[in-house]
Amino acid sequence: MGIIAKRILMFTTKKILLTSTLILSSLLAMEKPLVLPDVLKPHKPTTQSTALHTTFTRKGPTVQIGILLDTSGSMNGLINQAKDQLWKIVNEVAKANKNNKSVTIQVGLFEYGKASLPKYEGYLQMLSPLTSDLDNVSESLFSLRTNGGDEYAGKVILESVNRFAWSSHPDDLKLLIIAGNESFAQGTVPYERAIEKAKNNNIIVNTIFCGQAKRGKQLFWDKGAKLGGGKAFNINHNDRRVYMQTPYDDDIITLGKNLNATYLNYGHTKERRKKTANIYKQDRNSFSMSKTSYIERNLVKAKKQYSQASSDMVTAFIEDETALSKISKEKLPDALKDKSPKEIQAIVQAKKTQRIALQEKIKVLETQRESFIAKNTPKDKQDLASAIIKSIKEQAKSNGFVFGK
Repeated sequence: MGIIAKRILMFTTKKILLTSTLILSSLLAMEKPLVLPDVLKPHKPTTQSTALHTTFTRKGPTVQIGILLDTSGSMNGLINQAKDQLWKIVNEVAKANKNNKSVTIQVGLFEYGKASLPKYEGYLQMLSPLTSDLDNVSESLFSLRTNGGDEYAGKVILESVNRFAWSSHPDDLKLLIIAGNESFAQGTVPYERAIEKAKNNNIIVNTIFCGQAKRGKQLFWDKGAKLGGGKAFNINHNDRRVYMQTPYDDDIITLGKNLNATYLNYGHTKERRKKTANIYKQDRNSFSMSKTSYIERNLVKAKKQYSQASSDMVTAFIEDETALSKISKEKLPDALKDKSPKEIQAIVQAKKTQRIALQEKIKVLETQRESFIAKNTPKDKQDLASAIIKSIKEQAKSNGFVFGK
């Protein structure tokens, strides 16, 4: 072989080896995990996915309540109070009306301050959008677990203003209620700017400090409420309610169980079964907290504010008598798939009549129970529910709402 041919062969061989080495290096590098800065890391899924943004559809005077709960390591007591007292809060707000129309209640939920949540999102997430599906809110509450972290009040207020689907109607009441026990001034989002945006959207900000009032003032919780046009409260978040037995409790519970049989859930099979199961699941959850909570849940189920129109044929029919004709056959409960439209309406009408009768009986017992409790109970201690109810009632009355029995 000539000298020139040998040189060409050597050059070609080196090039092939170099190319092979680069390819091999690239393949080996692919086996190693790529290290990204925190801000670019993908969101690790949690047990409760961040809720999607929804749109607001108005059905009359509405009270919207955004609850922002600190779920850092020391807040187990606060979370337990929220689980235990959700139905008490809803039951009291449900007594409101405006222009002789009963209110629609929407509740939304954020958690903040948990170390296991993404740092780049501010250690927070929306668990439930503003919704009238209170069973979903309850499910979100019972999914909460605490974990140490940094509590950015300004950030969670700003996110709730931006991400909740707020009403723009002047007759509606929009509230944020934030609870925690660390400095209100933590984080890179100044709470003053976040609250300013809330006020620009006619959203009132109330604060609940978990600890002594003096300490809450030192940590700017009072200032936050003042800027937000709301009220500042302090509570002992580790207190538990003491159950007061009344002669009406067991009858309310029995009637509430009977109410469950009046639901005819529709939708695709998986969704329908999940919805039915969740009614019973939230019954069990409320009972697991206290008998009082379970009774209060059954009182709410006797009111129009316990809305299941998006999944229950009876509720949908009560709200709109043409609703049944809009439900496709494949979304009907299995027992109704072979029924004619006339037969289906007759069955739904019978369930409606049964439900209304049960609800009326519960309402009578509720009045008797409240009278008994009022006569036999000393003044309540300040807890999460009493603080929320007090702020809502004061602010609702200032906005033209009236509270009846």
